[in-house]
Amino acid sequence: MFAQREIDPRRPPKERVLGIPPRITEGGGGIAFPFGELNTFGNVGVAHGTVGGGAATPVVVFWDGVRQGAIAFYSNAGTQELTFETRQDTIVDLETGSTWTIEGLAVDGPLVGTQLEAIAEAHVAFWFAWATFHPDTELWEAR
Repeated sequence: MFAQREIDPRRPPKERVLGIPPRITEGGGGIAFPFGELNTFGNVGVAHGTVGGGAATPVVVFWDGVRQGAIAFYSNAGTQELTFETRQDTIVDLETGSTWTIEGLAVDGPLVGTQLEAIAEAHVAFWFAWATFHPDTELWEAR
């Protein structure tokens, strides 16, 4: 079905990644957030990245280490660009100090009731499969 090709050696083949593919109009190869890197956050974590070529779109991934799950969102509330961090296993945006759930809902602070827009195209895959379909993918790494 597919031509034989080498598996991208940057991550273990069967490691799960949360992949965000590029939109056709954006170009680029998308971005993959490896669960092994996200797991270094512990119970709760936040990872920022961008998707797309020239006009890159900022994204954020919320990590739930207990459930071993990740959800990708556009990192804005309306027209306001947000930057997130964790404080004692709580997700907070730096711009307003609002508190967010892992599902992207503000539950305290000035943005209470605001829901981040989930990236519908984001999905979990094994690294070997993601890298095969998106060979030009950016690989997010914890810093």
